[in-house]
This record gives sequence, structure tokens and C-alpha cells, in this order.
Amino acid sequence: MDARERRLDRNFNLTVQMWDDIDRHQGHVCFICGQKQKSGIRLATDHSHASGLVRGLLCASCNRILGKIEDPRFWSKQTVEKLLRAAEYLSNPPAVQALGKEVFCYPGKLGTKAHRKWLKKNK
Repeated sequence: MDARERRLDRNFNLTVQMWDDIDRHQGHVCFICGQKQKSGIRLATDHSHASGLVRGLLCASCNRILGKIEDPRFWSKQTVEKLLRAAEYLSNPPAVQALGKEVFCYPGKLGTKAHRKWLKKNK
């Protein structure tokens, strides 16, 4: 048994064939962003830290984001429901609904040098 086989078996209770089946089912791309792993290495094997359920394969970026979202210090309960609400929020912003129009401001982080420059230019 090589190192990959041992790691998959010990950490995820998967065989290489099972991992390859998941990879093939996902079209060899991250399930969330639909991209291949940027570094050229294999996708990360994602699992629930609460239950241990193996869920699929993600790129390193999406795996990190999902890990932060599921961190109990961030959202301790109803993660899926909150993600669905976040998706609704981004696709249908309540401010646009309330105002009946889109209102735009500086498109970046506020308080930066670039923001201050934009403020002077747009006064």
C-alpha cells in the first residue's frame, strides 16, 4: 500500500478507486467553483468535521472557505440555511428592493489609500 492509499484509507475510509469515482463524477473539477486545482495537484477530499461524512472534492480555495464557514466560532448552527440566505442576499440585495434602485459607492475596501483618492476625485 502506497502513501496515498494509506492516507485515503486512514483519514477518509476511502480506497483510491472510490476517490477516483468521486473525481470522475465531478468531472475532475471542484464541485463549488467548477475549476481544476490551480496548483495542478489533486483536489482536496472534503468531509464534515461534525459527522465525518465524506462530501466530495474541492479546490484548496473552496475547501478553506467552507472550512471557515463551518467553523463553530463562525456559524455554530444552521450552516446550510445561512448559506442559502447568503446566496439570496447576494443575488437579490434587500437594499435594492427597499430603494427600488441600485445605489453604488466605492468598489473596494473603505479606508484605504485608494479609497481616499477616490473620495477626493469624486467630491
